[in-house]
Amino acid sequence: MMDGKKQRKVIPFPNLSERLVDKGLEALKNKQFKEALSLFYEVLELGEERAEIHLGIALCLMELGELEEAKSVCRKMLHEDIGDYFTVLQVYLTVLIQLRQYSEVQQTIEAVLQENQLPHDQAEHFYKLLDFSRKMTEDDDFPIDDDEEDESYTEPRNLLDTINQQVAYVQSLKDRNVSRHMQQLQSILKNAGSHPVVQSMILHLLMENEVAKEVKIVKFGKTMSLIPAELEDLSELPFTKKVLNVLDDILGQENPALFEAVKEVWIRHLYVLFPFLPEPAEARLWAAALHYAGYEMHGIAAPAEEVSYLYEVKENRLIEASRKIYEIEEISYLQI
Repeated sequence: MMDGKKQRKVIPFPNLSERLVDKGLEALKNKQFKEALSLFYEVLELGEERAEIHLGIALCLMELGELEEAKSVCRKMLHEDIGDYFTVLQVYLTVLIQLRQYSEVQQTIEAVLQENQLPHDQAEHFYKLLDFSRKMTEDDDFPIDDDEEDESYTEPRNLLDTINQQVAYVQSLKDRNVSRHMQQLQSILKNAGSHPVVQSMILHLLMENEVAKEVKIVKFGKTMSLIPAELEDLSELPFTKKVLNVLDDILGQENPALFEAVKEVWIRHLYVLFPFLPEPAEARLWAAALHYAGYEMHGIAAPAEEVSYLYEVKENRLIEASRKIYEIEEISYLQI
C-alpha cells in the first residue's frame, strides 16, 4: 500500500505548454489581452521560461493599463537577457513613455548609445526618441500655467514617425497643458496619412481640455475646420441614438446579446470616422448594415434579402454599407 503522506507528482498532458502558448499568442493577436495573460501565467506555473511568454505578459499588461507591472517584466527581461534585447527595449521604452517617465527613457537610451551596440537600422529611431524624451523632460522642468500659452515654444519635429510614438505622445498629454503642444497635434490632424484612430484620440483630448481654438482635420479624403470645445460626445449624437433605436427595435428584440456586441461595433465605427458621420446619414440603412455585419461576424447566417426587407432598405445599399463597416472595423485596432 502506498504511503498516503507521499506527495503525488502531477504529470501534465504532453505538449500542454506548447498548446497554452499557442492559445495565448492567438488570444494576444485577437486583442483578447485578459485571456492571453491568464494563459501565459498558466504556462509559467508549469515551469516554462521562454522569452515569448515573458514578452507576451509584458504586452498584455501594457495593453490592460498595468504599466508598472509591464515595466517590471521588461526590466527583468533586459537585466536577465531574456529574448531579443532591442525588441524588449522598444516595449520597455513605450511603457516608460506612457508612464511619462521621460528621464528614465533618456537615461536608458543614453546607456544603450554608450555601449555602441545599436543596430544601424534602428539608430535614427532611437536618436529621435532620445531627443523627444529630452524635450519632454525640459517641459516638466519648466511648466507653464494652464491659462498661459508660450507662442515661442517649438514642438520637436519628426519625432513621432510611428503610430506607437504618436499614441504614447497623445496619452502622455492627458493631464498636461495641451496648449504648448498644439503645433504638433495640429500637424497630425492635418496630415492625410495619419492614422484615423490617432486623429480621433487627439480630438477627444482637445475636447476634454475644452480647447476653444479652431483646428483643421483631414481624414478619409475630407477636410473640416472645427472648435473641439463645441463637439458633442459620440454617444450623445442624435444620429448615434437614432441608429441604435432602430437596431434595438429589430435586432434587440430578436437577439439582445448580439445587439450589445453590435452596439460596440457602431460606437467604434463612429470613433474612427469622428468628427465625420457615415454617409449617407440614413438611420435605417446603417441599422440594417450593422444587423447584417453583426450576424456575419458571429458566424450566423443572415440573408441580405431578409435583412433588407426587415429594415425596408435596398439590398445593394445594405451590402455596400456593410462593406464600409468591415473596412472601418479592420483599421479600428491600432497595429503598433
